[in-house]
Amino acid sequence: MSGITLLQLTDSALPTGAFSHSFGLEAYLESGEVHDEPTLLAWLEGFLATQLERTDAVAVRRTVRASGGSSAGLAAIEALDAELTALLVPAQLRSASLKMGRRMLEIAREAFPSEGVAQYSQAVANGRCGGHYAIAFALAGAGPDHTGHRLDEETLVEAYLYSTLTSLTYNAVRAIPLGQLAGQRVLASLRAQVPAAVVRSRAADPRHFGAAAPALEIHQMRHEHQRARMFMS
Repeated sequence: MSGITLLQLTDSALPTGAFSHSFGLEAYLESGEVHDEPTLLAWLEGFLATQLERTDAVAVRRTVRASGGSSAGLAAIEALDAELTALLVPAQLRSASLKMGRRMLEIAREAFPSEGVAQYSQAVANGRCGGHYAIAFALAGAGPDHTGHRLDEETLVEAYLYSTLTSLTYNAVRAIPLGQLAGQRVLASLRAQVPAAVVRSRAADPRHFGAAAPALEIHQMRHEHQRARMFMS
C-alpha cells in the first residue's frame, strides 16, 4: 500500500468520530488529575502502555494475520470481535469502539475496499459481529490498494497507536485547554515511545490480552455520571 494511502487512513480528519471520544481522559480532567502538559503526557504514556499496547495493538495484529478472505480467517476475526466485546468492560468504551468501528467500515467500503472489509461488514450487518474499531482499522489497511500493495503488520500497528494518540492529544488541547505548541511537544515525546510499544505488543503473552489498568477503567465508568461532558466517552 502506498504511503499516500497510509496518510489517508491515519488522517485526523478521517470522519470516524474520534473527536467525540476521550476514552476516559475527560474523567481525569474533571478530577483535576490531568490539567496541564506534563500531566497530559503522563496520562497518554499510561494509556499507551496499557489499553493501546495490551489490547488494541494485539487486536490489530490478530486481525492482520487473519485477513485475506478465507473462511478460517473470518472465523478468527469473529472470535476476536466477541473477545473485544467482553473485554471492554466500561459501557462507554465498548460503545465508542463499536461506533467508530462501524463508521470506519463504512469509510473502508468506499475508500479501502477488500474482501476482508466486505466479509466483516457483512458479519456486522448480520449481527454476528459488533464491529470494533481496531478490527475495522486493521482490515482497511491490510487490504491491497490499487497497485496491489498492502501495509505490513508492524506498520499498521505503529500507525494505529500514533493516530490514536494524535486524536487524544488534539482533544485534550481543546478540553484542558492547551496551546497548539504544547500539543506538538506532547506528540513529539510520544512519537519516540511508540516504536518500543510496537515491539512489546509483538511479544505480548496471549494470556494478558485485554489486561487493563484498574484506575483507568474506573474513570472510564465514572465518565457517564459526570454532570457536564464535552465527549461521549
